[in-house]
Amino acid sequence: MLTNQQHLLGRFAQEKIIGIVRTDTAESAIWTSRLLLNAGFQLIEIPYTVPDTPHVIETLYEEFPNAIIGAGTVLEAKEAVNALGAGAQFLVSPVIVEPLIQLGQEQDILVLPGGMTPTEIYTAWMLGAPAVKFFPAESAGGAGFVGSIRGPLPQIPIIPTGGIHLEHVAGYLKAGALAVGIGAPLIPKQWIANRNEVELKSLAHAFLKAAQPAVLPQA
Repeated sequence: MLTNQQHLLGRFAQEKIIGIVRTDTAESAIWTSRLLLNAGFQLIEIPYTVPDTPHVIETLYEEFPNAIIGAGTVLEAKEAVNALGAGAQFLVSPVIVEPLIQLGQEQDILVLPGGMTPTEIYTAWMLGAPAVKFFPAESAGGAGFVGSIRGPLPQIPIIPTGGIHLEHVAGYLKAGALAVGIGAPLIPKQWIANRNEVELKSLAHAFLKAAQPAVLPQA
């Protein structure tokens, strides 16, 4: 029988793309996440830099029970507890926080710590992380790095995040990434400020198609 961590990683591998919704207000985060989820996204991460992150997560969890909503930029145990209490199904950190990894192991919660170097990625894995967030992906080596690290460390699932644009998605997946996390390039700030629903939905469909070209129908 699969553990919760294994089940969620299977969903990550299936969906291949995580929408990271980092906005200036909770209201904008909810509006943007609704748009992405209605456009076909199944994986949404709400970073703790968003005001009232637990409220955003709880709102989305209640409205979209079949989606997988997680918390990002988790740095402390208190943040983890609050996010999980609100309905978060996974936790992401930009760095290695050992107590969070331990929490994930003890309670079968998917915790994705961040690493930039081979040593950091391997350290996170050895501490018990079931997968590692490669961050900041584009400025730290891009898809070429993922391909290189998968050679000696093929057992470690890697999820690149940071500066990944539409034209980069296929390269990361071809290099062996389990999935990719997409933030600002998916949700341009000006489009959110203007509530440009048409352009945002079109871009969301383009990212989904880039991640699943053989599966998704034409947008």
